[in-house]
Amino acid sequence: MIQKADTQMIKRFNETQLLKLIRDLGPISRIELANRTKMSKVAVFDIINRLIEQQYVEDVGKGKSTKRGGKRPSLVKLDTSSHFVIGIELRRREALLTLANVEATIIQIKKFNFNVETDPNIVIGKMFSRIDTMLQNANVRRDQLVSIGIGIPGVIDYHLGKLRFADTLKGWDTVELRKVFNSEFGVPIILENDVNTIALGESILGAGRGVLDIVCLWIGSGIGAGIVVNGQLIRGFGGGAGEIGYLEINRHCSTEMSFRHIYKDQKFFGDVLSEQNLHSVLLTHLGNVPHKTFETKPIISLLKSKTNQPLINEILDEYAYFLGILCLDIFKIINPEILILSGTIPENSPYVVEKVNNFVSENTRQIPLFSGSIVVGKLKEKAGLQGAITLALQVIFESD
Repeated sequence: MIQKADTQMIKRFNETQLLKLIRDLGPISRIELANRTKMSKVAVFDIINRLIEQQYVEDVGKGKSTKRGGKRPSLVKLDTSSHFVIGIELRRREALLTLANVEATIIQIKKFNFNVETDPNIVIGKMFSRIDTMLQNANVRRDQLVSIGIGIPGVIDYHLGKLRFADTLKGWDTVELRKVFNSEFGVPIILENDVNTIALGESILGAGRGVLDIVCLWIGSGIGAGIVVNGQLIRGFGGGAGEIGYLEINRHCSTEMSFRHIYKDQKFFGDVLSEQNLHSVLLTHLGNVPHKTFETKPIISLLKSKTNQPLINEILDEYAYFLGILCLDIFKIINPEILILSGTIPENSPYVVEKVNNFVSENTRQIPLFSGSIVVGKLKEKAGLQGAITLALQVIFESD
């Protein structure tokens, strides 16, 4: 005998299955939905009517008749005017917030900066205030919010819904973020590591769309990997999957090899491949004094500079060597169909991406390994926010 909990689970699974298809293929007819899901027409019609009543789906008119003629089928699509989500990307010195509809379309973005030493509760209070401002500006009520997704750097305690550890956010490990946000807004709060958030966004909305097995390698203040296998995010025991920035580097640097620029006996890959390290090396060897505080714009101009090109390329060759080692190891261990490079450096240096591709290709010829493609992320500067939106939308499009 099927228990009530099992019935509810099946009902929820069927709803999310239909919602995903409507999201991906809509406008679409009820008959087509039944054919694709192998559900009975009665079940599909019943679920769609329920979703229309709940204002997740809406009728949008008639489709074309089949070749046999007959009645034109009525089409449905997602209702984008009734339910909304909030996506938050928390960084070391700034918070980015966005309001989006159920199609992941961004409606508004708010951003503010804060000092590293600022009390987390003060920052959270500012986030609450700006969320209310976004809702008011968009004429959206609080009761129209479905969920809030938060991407945050560090290791997450998923059970307690808080940050367990982060180099960049001292003091935040004492705050139960999920509980605090849920108390304020009364909706599900999904907390995720920032790189995992970016990987999820690229998987659903970006370069990995339609691909089941991807790894998103993000390069910023450090380096990390978000892993998606068979469409599911892999967190690992304790939430530490993908912390490749802590892989030790020394065994890859024999005494016979000469690194004039990028490698200065650093211990971890994250230290060598960080934006700050490459920026500092480029400035130093081009005769400039490195800035005390790192900014993204100067490194973009250096990567795209046409002057001192031979020297810049020499430095980037070394950088690509170390990045290539990591990419090769990822293909050996996880063997994704697509490896997505995300961050300012790969997004602004086709030269580095080409060198990494060549390195991986050359080093897989003699081993029984079919390596997938290495591509640059599509979401770029909005990757974290789009990922946070994707997190929040899992409440709608994923059965628990």
